[in-house]
Amino acid sequence: MSSEQPLAAARAHPWHAFDGMRIVEALDGSRLVAARCSCGALPDVAAAIFAACDSCAGVECPRCAGSGDVVDHRALAWRSPTPAELDLL
Repeated sequence: MSSEQPLAAARAHPWHAFDGMRIVEALDGSRLVAARCSCGALPDVAAAIFAACDSCAGVECPRCAGSGDVVDHRALAWRSPTPAELDLL
């Protein structure tokens, strides 16, 4: 995992709660992390950056579901989605 501070936090709409993230695959095969607002909107996306799961190193666990990889939250650079990315979400 990166030891640097996060670039910025994902946004939710004012007065709405942050409701988690989802990982989606773009048309070019890259993966995006999309931040979800409690109203259902997805106001921010970031290129998905992964790190090795330090809880299990690849053995099935609740943190990584056995993939051995977890999202490196500190490395995510959040931005508004492009119109093409909104179609994926």
